Amino acid sequence: METESDTADGPFPEPGEASREPATGEPRVDAALARLDELPGRPVTEHRPIFEDVHRRLRDVLGELDTRGPSQAQDDTDAASRAGR
Repeated sequence: METESDTADGPFPEPGEASREPATGEPRVDAALARLDELPGRPVTEHRPIFEDVHRRLRDVLGELDTRGPSQAQDDTDAASRAGR
């Protein structure tokens, strides 16, 4: 009997398959995630520096987003919810 994980349409992509489609829309995040494409074929001992670099890049982008003020759309939503009380 064939299980879902035995088929090509299983939940996990085959090693080396591009699994980052579509792009996130944020070039820095896409560039960080593209580093993961370097993992297949490399010895496991070389994986850690790549993971650490990806993590650092993503943390930097998220940290930058966290320091920005609330967006205008969020301000409008908050104002509308307060007005309805």
